[in-house]
Amino acid sequence: MKPLVCVAGQNSISVNGLCFIVKLYPEIDVCYIPSRFDQGFNHWQPSLIKKASELGVRRVTLDDIYQEEHLIFISLQYSEIIKPKKFKSRSLYNLHFSQLPKYKGVYPAMHAIMNGEVEAGVTLHWIDDGIDTGNLIAQDTVPIAIQDTARALYLKQSECAYRLLEANLAGLLQGDVPSYPQAATGASYYSKSSIDFSAFSFDFNKTAFEIHNQFRALNFREYQMPVYRDWQILSTEILQEKSIQKPGALIDETDAYFVIATIDFNLRLIKDYYPALWSACKQGDMAGFNHAVRFIDNLDLRDQHGWNALIIASYYGQVEIMRKLIGYGMDVNTKNYKGTTLLMYALSFFENTGDDTPLKLLLEFKPDLLLRDDHGKDIGAYIVEKGLNHLLPMLSN
Repeated sequence: MKPLVCVAGQNSISVNGLCFIVKLYPEIDVCYIPSRFDQGFNHWQPSLIKKASELGVRRVTLDDIYQEEHLIFISLQYSEIIKPKKFKSRSLYNLHFSQLPKYKGVYPAMHAIMNGEVEAGVTLHWIDDGIDTGNLIAQDTVPIAIQDTARALYLKQSECAYRLLEANLAGLLQGDVPSYPQAATGASYYSKSSIDFSAFSFDFNKTAFEIHNQFRALNFREYQMPVYRDWQILSTEILQEKSIQKPGALIDETDAYFVIATIDFNLRLIKDYYPALWSACKQGDMAGFNHAVRFIDNLDLRDQHGWNALIIASYYGQVEIMRKLIGYGMDVNTKNYKGTTLLMYALSFFENTGDDTPLKLLLEFKPDLLLRDDHGKDIGAYIVEKGLNHLLPMLSN
């Protein structure tokens, strides 16, 4: 009897895994269970619900599959704890983002960086009654560079996890998965309470390397950024100057950075000017914009909502800043994660204010008028839908 394969999870690893299974094994019955955080649209990570819908893969619940005898269950960053005793099948697998037995539990990338690791792992293992304690099937590692943030490491691990799944999927489907128990020594576990993001306090009575690790471990823009003296910190740099002041003392501050003392070497904290840039784009603060942009490397960087500087300026109708950004080379065809175009944002500004200047400005640069969002609509369709047909000649011209 053909097995039923269920992919449960979220983010790129679950989306890529599902696509791989459907493409490679079209004859197999496949279903999926999304994480409770998946709202059905892409954000900084793709949506499993959205991709599964495009592929025609049916959605199920855990209750639907508990009694499936020939089930192959693959957890790819699934957010719920799996209880094997509820399943009739024992073919239950998980891809965990660490080199087990190290870093069981949550935030493995953050803890690996905080602990000064030089490599991180990904592990394919059986699911048992414990938390990431099942027998090991396969593992792989990725290097942790000295400047890698938690976000950068997470992306490395995501790519590594997909390669590991790709290499072992045939064995999972055939039931040919040799495994071995985890070692008791060298194991570690971290719970959700291991990091209090709302009240995180940096320990400056440490070496420059240890403090550097604290800052980059907290650096994951979609969730949080490290903060020092009311400034988000973009990155840190260990200097070759030995500290002679008390650890944590502020030695120097410029527009670009702070320098603080540590147990051994001074540490430079680079100020994060992206919030200032985005605020200036919203408020039309040209002086603030001109100051912030001096410290910006990537104008296309997105905020937590997936908006870059040009999207923000277009939505708030800041024409002078829009023109500046386009002059800096920003793409007039840029979209947010849901496919919303600049013209659509400018149309929203027109609805709110009656001012069509941002629309006219964007049209000067000949954007693609046929770009569609995730609802399958282009700018012309929205103009008609909203009863603003008098704007259509603007598009024609």
